[in-house]
Amino acid sequence: MRVGIYARYSSDLQSAASIEDQVRVCRERIAREGWVLVETYADYAVSGGSMRARPGLQALMAAARAGEVDLVLAEALDRLSRDQEDIAGIFKRLTHGGVRLVTLSEGEISELHIGLKGTMNALYLKDLAQKTRRGLRGRVEAGMSGGGNSYGYRVVRRLLADGTPVKGEREIESAEAAVVQRIFREYTCGLSPRQIAARLNAEGIPGPRGGTWTPSTIHGSRQRRNGILNNEMYVGRLVWNRQRFAKDPDTGKRVSRLNPREEWVVTEVPALRLIDDDVFAKAQGQKARYAGWAGNKRQVKKRVFTGLVTCACCGGAMTTNRDRYYCAARRDRGTCKATHGIAVAELEGRVLDGLARLLVGNEAALAAFTEEFERELARLATERRTAGDAQRRQIVEVERGIARCMEFILSGDGAPGAVRGTLMELEARKSRLEAELRAATSGFPKVTIHPNLPDLYRRRVGALSELLADEATRAEAMEALRGLVTRIAVGPTETRGLCTVTIHGGLAGILAFCADPAKSAGSTEFLVAGAGFEPAAFRL
Repeated sequence: MRVGIYARYSSDLQSAASIEDQVRVCRERIAREGWVLVETYADYAVSGGSMRARPGLQALMAAARAGEVDLVLAEALDRLSRDQEDIAGIFKRLTHGGVRLVTLSEGEISELHIGLKGTMNALYLKDLAQKTRRGLRGRVEAGMSGGGNSYGYRVVRRLLADGTPVKGEREIESAEAAVVQRIFREYTCGLSPRQIAARLNAEGIPGPRGGTWTPSTIHGSRQRRNGILNNEMYVGRLVWNRQRFAKDPDTGKRVSRLNPREEWVVTEVPALRLIDDDVFAKAQGQKARYAGWAGNKRQVKKRVFTGLVTCACCGGAMTTNRDRYYCAARRDRGTCKATHGIAVAELEGRVLDGLARLLVGNEAALAAFTEEFERELARLATERRTAGDAQRRQIVEVERGIARCMEFILSGDGAPGAVRGTLMELEARKSRLEAELRAATSGFPKVTIHPNLPDLYRRRVGALSELLADEATRAEAMEALRGLVTRIAVGPTETRGLCTVTIHGGLAGILAFCADPAKSAGSTEFLVAGAGFEPAAFRL
C-alpha cells in the first residue's frame, strides 16, 4: 500500500513543529500497518478555508491523479479542508482514482464522514469568525485597535500587574503626526495630492509602508474612507467595521465589501486627535468639490500596450494622460527626472509600422525563422524519445527485480516476509516510472509548417492595423500582439519631442536571430526607430 501523508497548520501564530508532530504520528501508523511511504505533502501557515492557495494539497491531488499513491493519510479530516465544497471534492476525486482516504482521528473516511464532519468543520469556522469579531468589537468600543494601525501612531505594548499583556493600545508618533498635519495644511492651502507626494519624496520622508508616497496614499477612496485625508482617527474618532472580507469561492482570495453605514462602530478617542475639526471639514469639502471633475473623461477603451510601456530612465511604468504616455514616477511621486512623453497614437503606429516593414519585407528572415522552427521541433521530439527510452530501460530492470523476488518466494528457500518490503518498493517504483513514461510520451502533438506560411504571414501582419481598428476583432488581435511583447521602454533623445522606443520580449529574440543569427544569442530586444527605420537599428 503506497501512502502519501498530508499535514497542515493554519496560521503563522502556530508553531511549524505542528507539521512535524502530524507527520510523526502518521509515520508510526504506516510502520504498524506495513505500508510504504511514498511522499509527505505539507502546507505551512495556510487556512483550511480554501484548497486553491495550498501547493502541498495540490501536489498531493496531482500524485493521486497520476496513480502514485494508493492511500492518503492525515491526522484529521480538518487538516485536508474545513470547507464543505472542497472536502467533498477532494473525497470525490480520490475515490474516482481508487485512492483511499484515512485519518488517525476518524479512521477510513466514507460519505458519512464527509457529510457530518464537513458540516461541523464549516460551522467551526463560522463560529470562530463570530467570536473573533465579537472580541474585536469589544476592544474597539474600549478605544483600542481592532486590527492594523494608522500612520501617525505606534502600538503600545505593556503588561498588567499580573503579567497579562494589553493589546491594541496606541499613542501618537510625533514625527509621523507632523507629516499628517503638514499634508492637511498643504492640501487645504491648494496643493494637490500629487504635488504633496512629490514634495515628501524629494525630502526623503518614507511613506506609511516605508516606500515612496503616491497620490492615492494621500487622497484615498471616498467610498472606502481610506487614505490620509479620509482617516477620521486624526480628529479623534475611531471607525471600525467599514468593510468586511469574504473569500471568492473560485479563486480562494479575499474580496473586500463595504458594510452599510449603520453597521459601523464609532468610538471617540480624543487622546489620539491630530487635526482640528474645521481643518478636517475644509479638506473634505475640497475633496468633494474636485471629486467628479474628470468623470466624463475617463478612459473606457483599453490601449493596445496598456501596462507594457515603461520609462527607460527609471524603469517605472508610463501611464496615459490625455492620449500621451508619461512617466508615472515623475507625475505621481516626483522620483524620476524624465521629461519626455509620447503620444499613444505615435507609439502604437511606430511599433506596428516597424514590425510590418521588418517582418513582411524580409524574405530571408522569414525563411530563417521557418527553418529554425522546424529544427527546434525535431530536437524536442528527439529529446522526448530519448527520455522515453531511458525510462523503458529502468522499467525492464525493475521488472527483473520483481521477477527475482517472486522466484524467491515461490521456491520456498526463505520466509516470504523477508522480501515483502523490497517487492512493494519495486512495485511502487514501477508505477512511478510508468507514470513518468506516459507523461513524457504523450501530449506532444505533431506540428508542421504550412506550405503557404509566408503568404499567410504577410497577410496577417499587414492586416494588424485593420484588425485592431475593428471592434469585432480588436480584443483577439490585442491579445495576440501583447503575447509577443514583454515591455516597451520609451526613452528621451537629444532632440526635444522625439523619443526612442525599445521592445523587449520573445518576438524581439526571434527577429534578432533572423537579422543576424551569429550576433543575437541571448538577445531579447530591438529598437523601433521613427522615419527611415532599417533592420540595422536592432539593439543587440
